[in-house]
Amino acid sequence: MTEFGDELAKRQSEFEEWRKNVRDPAERLSEGKRWIRSSDGKTTICYEIAQLGESRFAIRYRMEYGSGSMSGRSSPWSAYPSRQECIDNLLKAARCHFGPELVASNCNEIQRRARNQILELLDGGLFGFIEPAVEVTRE
Repeated sequence: MTEFGDELAKRQSEFEEWRKNVRDPAERLSEGKRWIRSSDGKTTICYEIAQLGESRFAIRYRMEYGSGSMSGRSSPWSAYPSRQECIDNLLKAARCHFGPELVASNCNEIQRRARNQILELLDGGLFGFIEPAVEVTRE
């Protein structure tokens, strides 16, 4: 095989391993979707966590502004040694996305308010971040 062919085969193998050991089990075992929303409901964080056996958990998330820059970020199912590490990773990513000050050229006042609301929800006050309940949805 060529160098390109070897690399492609390696990536395909890694994908199949991730699919079999992380994505597919997480899809079956997901706790359900949890949402963090600004008061207008447009700026959101949505995430799911799944226990992958005795000692591993997985998380996937999507977060986005619903106005202004409309920027977002997401992550496919990713495995961690504990549920708390999943939450820590989510909070780190959310603070990275929503944390930077917004400049006037790419946002509006609605986006600024939504950013501040999301950051307050992530801090959670005296007891830190408190996870929202799972929302039951029909899909």
